[in-house]
Amino acid sequence: CSRLIVVTEHNCAEIEAKLEAVTAELDRIKFTLDVVGTVDLDTGLLNRNGICESIQRAHRWLVRRGDIYGVLYITFPDLDVSNTSDPSYLELMKHLAATIGAGVRDVDEVGRAADHSFAVVLANLEPGALHLVAERVTKLLRQVIEAPNLTGEFQMGGVETLTASHTYGTVLDTAQRLSTQASLGESNLSTI
Repeated sequence: CSRLIVVTEHNCAEIEAKLEAVTAELDRIKFTLDVVGTVDLDTGLLNRNGICESIQRAHRWLVRRGDIYGVLYITFPDLDVSNTSDPSYLELMKHLAATIGAGVRDVDEVGRAADHSFAVVLANLEPGALHLVAERVTKLLRQVIEAPNLTGEFQMGGVETLTASHTYGTVLDTAQRLSTQASLGESNLSTI
């Protein structure tokens, strides 16, 4: 069903104002959809989709140039996730992400994989470098965990990918599984 709208000078300004408002709302929604697709809105970090895209990019470089890449998956199982929208919880997540980020290179990407879990995509690694990065991140996290206002531990799993025979989902899932199998405060790493 269509309506015929008669535009007069009297209602022209009103129609233009409504059109501008609708256009602005449409632009906002388009921007939100672009960002929501790969970014965790609470922390500004990559979300699981963004992490998967980052792994896919690293995987393409492995196929093209033979660049080894790795994924670390870090879980904080003791954190209370009953209220993930609490500002203090979100600040803690940002602080933990910054701590993890301090242990990796600028070209590596840190993302929030779940409410209390992070993933780090390490592109263009040297063979065996995953262990060094995991040790550095572990040391930094232990310093934060030992702070008087924070209690809890972490588990870290990691995969160094040498061949292109694995999908990005397999690599991320393997790193996640290895993290759940790790002892508290320790890392569980593998090469595939």
